[in-house]
Amino acid sequence: MISPAAAFLITDILAQRTRPDLPMGYQNSRHLPKIAWKTGTSYGRRDTWSIGYNQDYTIGVWVGNFSGQGSPVLTGADVASPLLFDLFNTLAYNSPNNWAVPPATLDCRLVCAETGLVPGEHCPNQLIDYYLPGTSSARRCEHQKEALISADGAMAYCRACVPAAGFRRQLFLNPLPEVLAFRESQGLPSSRLPPHNPACRLVRGPDDGADAALVITSPLDHAEYVLDRHEQQQMLLSCAAGSEVRQVFWYVNDQFLRAASATERVFFRPPSGTVKISCADDHGRNVDIKLEVQEL
Repeated sequence: MISPAAAFLITDILAQRTRPDLPMGYQNSRHLPKIAWKTGTSYGRRDTWSIGYNQDYTIGVWVGNFSGQGSPVLTGADVASPLLFDLFNTLAYNSPNNWAVPPATLDCRLVCAETGLVPGEHCPNQLIDYYLPGTSSARRCEHQKEALISADGAMAYCRACVPAAGFRRQLFLNPLPEVLAFRESQGLPSSRLPPHNPACRLVRGPDDGADAALVITSPLDHAEYVLDRHEQQQMLLSCAAGSEVRQVFWYVNDQFLRAASATERVFFRPPSGTVKISCADDHGRNVDIKLEVQEL
């Protein structure tokens, strides 16, 4: 179903021991078998899984209540994985540790340690990693971009409006809009470009820092929502915009709803039927989605 090279890469990832789903106390355990494994915990912690494999065995562990009742202690990492490790150690603790060999279709290259992409101009941290020739992305990393900033940091310039003096070059993080929105929603460090020089008369293009996508993150495109009419339920509008965006404008069925900051969460009561949601940013980009809304 998948190529040997892709299977090897997945196995290599799932065999790593520095990971958040390693059970407590197993970090320095000599009894941790050489296996690839993955955990899973159902919604409400009704049950949990841990599935592992090596060259000889594939073992699945399920833990839960047959009644479906949830338990706060049920997690794949701390309940199912220790059982999985015990089973592998019992079956094959002293067996030869034969492991998968990288197939000839894999190769190695330098990548940016931050993103895994081909290093760009501003990627000081690099490492060697596997890749699939002809399949893995060849896009150059742009997780940092250089911008022309006024001396006080209050505004950004493009190449058409930059003054002869009184400006500086500064690197800014340039994450995908979805990543930037997530970091800001979680209170993680993030930085946005200062607003562009308001005196600039040029319509800026991709090379001037206005190439980031605009994505509606809520509601979901082509989804069907069922709302309770008696509860007067509202729907969340949120978007992921580039670091240079300050303001967005929301439309419902081509009717203006309101303006909001790029990171603001907006709530509204949608009409029933097919609903068109549009979002435009202060750089002229626009994105539309459609969804179905039913009220019961």
